[in-house]
Amino acid sequence: MGCNGIKFSGAKVWQQINAFQGPELVHLAAALPDTLLKARADSTTNKYIGAYKRWAKWASTKRELSHLGESTNSRAAVTEAVNAVSWVQRLAGEEEISGNTLVKYVVEGFQHKLAQPKRRKEPITVVMLQQLVESMGVSPILTEVRLAAICLLAFAAFLRFNEISKLKCEDIRISEEKMEVMIRSSKTDQHRQGDTIPIARSGLPTCPVTMMESYFSLGRIEPTSQQFLFRPIISTKNGESLRREGSLSYSRLRETVLAKIGDMGYDASRFGLHSFRAGGATAAANNPELPDRLFKWHGRWRSETAKDGYVKDDEECRLSVSQKIGL
Repeated sequence: MGCNGIKFSGAKVWQQINAFQGPELVHLAAALPDTLLKARADSTTNKYIGAYKRWAKWASTKRELSHLGESTNSRAAVTEAVNAVSWVQRLAGEEEISGNTLVKYVVEGFQHKLAQPKRRKEPITVVMLQQLVESMGVSPILTEVRLAAICLLAFAAFLRFNEISKLKCEDIRISEEKMEVMIRSSKTDQHRQGDTIPIARSGLPTCPVTMMESYFSLGRIEPTSQQFLFRPIISTKNGESLRREGSLSYSRLRETVLAKIGDMGYDASRFGLHSFRAGGATAAANNPELPDRLFKWHGRWRSETAKDGYVKDDEECRLSVSQKIGL
């Protein structure tokens, strides 16, 4: 018994499960592996399965962690391998390697050996978004409006790429005062309960709600459609139109965004798709009138550490620390 190419049948607890008699018990036992996989987000499950299979390939050498550390120069690769194997062992009801003293020391050794300063991408600013909108002119084409809608939405709602790419047309509800964005699942939503993010109309050229309305109009989008919201664009004799199927890929959207940032005169290498989530979070965090509780809820963070990692304090806020210590 197993799933996704991983076999559990040799483990004692799964031998007991496989020994169940009766149609109902056999049926439930057969469905159990898939149920277990749902205990983690799909992205985490796929990542662990891949890491486990890579480990299994090298398991006979007994030197997988050393090999990973030396060949990738990546602390994350070593940690991912240990987490993946331990996860499979938990599913199989076996003792985890993460609790092994030798494995712990190997991981800690590579944590120190491969430590490097973090190079976080810079957050997008409101000024940059203003420049983006201004560059569109008075009669923008669908490609320009789609890019602006994505950028403004990602900034205003603190969205990750996987949240952007999974949005369906029906997930956007627009009224006179606001736009509501339904996030059906995300990195921090392990149980897929979903969340709704409200975005107010601002009346400014950079208003995410107004830009989304323009995108719906130019793209001839049906509000109740279950198609992906942000789809590839095709050129026809009648102009641009959205494809019926598919969603924007990470590489294509990143390429488009960075090209635009470069065209506006910025060093594109300093930014990434996550810069919009970080930019929105930074703008909100540096506003003293915004309650921290609402800020954390809007960004869907589960911890203070995760939340603070997205924020870049402005120079005035950082200077205020030394100004208030009495020297």
